[in-house]
Amino acid sequence: MTESRVRSSAAAVAGEIRRRRSGIGKVKLHKLLYYVQGYHLVWEGNPAFAEEIEAWDMGPVVACLWRDEKYRTTPFEEPLPNSVRNTVTNVLRRFGHLTGRELVDATHAEDPWRRATKTGLDRYNRVISYQSLIDFFSRESPELRRMRDALAKVRDDSPFVPDPPGALADMMAEYSPR
Repeated sequence: MTESRVRSSAAAVAGEIRRRRSGIGKVKLHKLLYYVQGYHLVWEGNPAFAEEIEAWDMGPVVACLWRDEKYRTTPFEEPLPNSVRNTVTNVLRRFGHLTGRELVDATHAEDPWRRATKTGLDRYNRVISYQSLIDFFSRESPELRRMRDALAKVRDDSPFVPDPPGALADMMAEYSPR
């Protein structure tokens, strides 16, 4: 994985999140950026944005974006690849309903933040590595494991037999309004 494949910035991803969730606070925004980066690394094999994520006392933060927005008043706009927009959609569906405090608590319990903050007195403001994100976000979630187990119980392994030619057209004709 190389950063040369990165085609967007954290500011552009943040802009997309804000466009979809107006009034979002900074703390919540940065936790959602962390989730976007983690899932994008695993699903697409490359980062959603080039900037590093650091482990701060309130959880993961894109430090350079945090500082830039302190002084910039105009929103940053840049087109995003579809893969990044799709990851944002998924992250907002999964985590968008949570408060900033709930996201802080969630990220503090996760391995990437815990690994970055576990050593020494200078334990905050350390970079959360891509590998740490990949290791964590590659794991199968308990929800997915339950779904997979439930599917395995009802699934039979009989061979697939396709419908005969024309069966779909016959069924559509039978059930379509006349």
